[in-house]
Amino acid sequence: GDGCGHKLLTPQSGTLSSKNYPGTYPNHSTCSWGLQSPPGTSLLLTFGDIDLEPSERCAHSSLRLADPQAGTAYGNG
Repeated sequence: GDGCGHKLLTPQSGTLSSKNYPGTYPNHSTCSWGLQSPPGTSLLLTFGDIDLEPSERCAHSSLRLADPQAGTAYGNG
């Protein structure tokens, strides 16, 4: 299900969180955000609080950062 929580985005900065943050997000939830920046610029992501549950092959928790246009991806999931 939808595990996305609070989202506040402006042209200069923003905050994203999982559902129920700072509490535990619901079991079997998935969340995906699409972020874009104007051509010739970049995004700077800063993680303030992240807690991923360890599991084999990221079966329970994962984080993936991807640029589909460039064909690059970092992380698992």
